[in-house]
Amino acid sequence: MTIAQATNADLRIVPLELADVSGIDELLEEQRTEWIDLLKWDYSGPSQVIRQVIRERELPGFVAMSGKKIIGLAYYVVDGSRCSIGDVYVSKSWRGRAADQQMMAAMLDSIERAPGISRIESQCVGVDNDGSNRLLAHRGFNRLTRLFMMHSVAEADTKTGSSPSGVTIRAWRPDDFSEAVRVIHRSYRGQPDSLINSQYKTEAGCAELLTILTDHIWCGQFMPQASLAAEYARRTGTRDIAGVLIASRIAQGTGHIGQISVRPSRQGVGIGRALIANSLTEFARLGFAHVSLAVTSSNENALRLYESCGFQTVHEFSVFYRGRS
Repeated sequence: MTIAQATNADLRIVPLELADVSGIDELLEEQRTEWIDLLKWDYSGPSQVIRQVIRERELPGFVAMSGKKIIGLAYYVVDGSRCSIGDVYVSKSWRGRAADQQMMAAMLDSIERAPGISRIESQCVGVDNDGSNRLLAHRGFNRLTRLFMMHSVAEADTKTGSSPSGVTIRAWRPDDFSEAVRVIHRSYRGQPDSLINSQYKTEAGCAELLTILTDHIWCGQFMPQASLAAEYARRTGTRDIAGVLIASRIAQGTGHIGQISVRPSRQGVGIGRALIANSLTEFARLGFAHVSLAVTSSNENALRLYESCGFQTVHEFSVFYRGRS
């Protein structure tokens, strides 16, 4: 099967390092507004960082231009032998006219010319990127579907969720970090998310992900008061972490569960459900109206759990990977 390289004579695809990016603010403001409307996510903080890095000519990627107007942006980040596609965004009025596909083709050509890259991942929350999705599939990328789900806290049971026997749900503590990394790493063995994001395959990678969740703005403002750990007692008298939930604030009145993991040996007894119930209770107490999370559709156990807890899908998007983990 072949795919025709879509083109549009009204568009120019220009490397970020060479483009006149003085008009990038208008496009990023459109994206920020769309994210609020669609996902209830205020992307202002990360957007400001992206604008600054673009102006400093330090972000590899491309813009799509019609005349002097920027109507699309795509960029990527290289970390050793791993390349992550950070975003592909096209202005609403230009969607379906090949801008996303042309920017993706330019990115892949650039990435594939770079030495030492053996792994490419695309985990960005795409909106109407049908052209770039088809191109990635044609170029041999594996494709999975992610679901962005939302819960109305106003409809949640605001009573603290009960804990399984022998398990205590408590607030997150900074000294939980190292053990939480081990729980996250073990919980993702053999799971589809470890195919999408190779960081889940090592404890070092999981530590990087947890640092992003707790110490950076990319997934919102970390909320230790709504983040939780589930402890259980060992026969030796010590207590170990059976599960963790990491929460953040992504907009006024909207929270996000960026990570929920349960130690494999403790799965199936209700720890995940208890973590979610207690976190929703805390979000409600703090006055939040909505809580979101994202899940890979093929992770059927997690999806069933989230649906049974009242989360509903509000957006679907494709993620891709190719190469060695």
